[in-house]
Amino acid sequence: MPLHPSFQECRAYVAAHLHHQTKYHPEQAKRLPAITISRQTGARAHSIGMKLQAALREDAPEGSVPWTLFDENLVKKVLEDHQLPADLEKFMPDDAVNEYEGAVNELLGRHPSLWTLFEKTVSTIVQLSRMGHSIIVGRGGNEITRGYSNVVSVRLIGSEYKRLRHMIEDHDMTESGAKKFIKEEDAARRRFLKQHFGTDIDDPTRYDMVINTDHFNDDTVVQMLVTAVRGKAKPK
Repeated sequence: MPLHPSFQECRAYVAAHLHHQTKYHPEQAKRLPAITISRQTGARAHSIGMKLQAALREDAPEGSVPWTLFDENLVKKVLEDHQLPADLEKFMPDDAVNEYEGAVNELLGRHPSLWTLFEKTVSTIVQLSRMGHSIIVGRGGNEITRGYSNVVSVRLIGSEYKRLRHMIEDHDMTESGAKKFIKEEDAARRRFLKQHFGTDIDDPTRYDMVINTDHFNDDTVVQMLVTAVRGKAKPK
């Protein structure tokens, strides 16, 4: 299994939707389920996302649009959607932007405003969630798609100890480096949600499911999410 979903998979996902539009009414396509994943750093969102993609593809009806994980590759999708230069990717780190660096570069005319990049990210996430069969990790996806009847929103959490061990053992970090990384990443994601949506990322009422990954392995979490997706897919 590859470590990351490729950008080619993203292209194939969009191409498959274009093909299916000739077979199905657009309103049917909008009802395809989708998932957003919010996560604490080190709560295994990436490995769970990859296994979830595989499980949902296997579970989906033959010939349907393949489920696709939008994780690290989401930024590339945003830039392609809006015909922006590929080198802007460095200004769009996971769920946060260094405000000082962004402001300086904006003044120098090196890239669009941070608000413009955010707006374009929102536009792409809306499109992916409406098309369905997408797993969207981070970027405020749960808030952007709030109220969408086809979207399951989940937050993955865990104890600091377990998340720290995951970063040390699976990402070859030192203990001090992992502690610093977890603290900074979680703080950045919290600021992002507060700044752009005025919400608390840790508020459980913002999600359909909150899963403590301390108590379940990846496969069990995936089974929970597949069951939730099946529920969303049932006609009302």
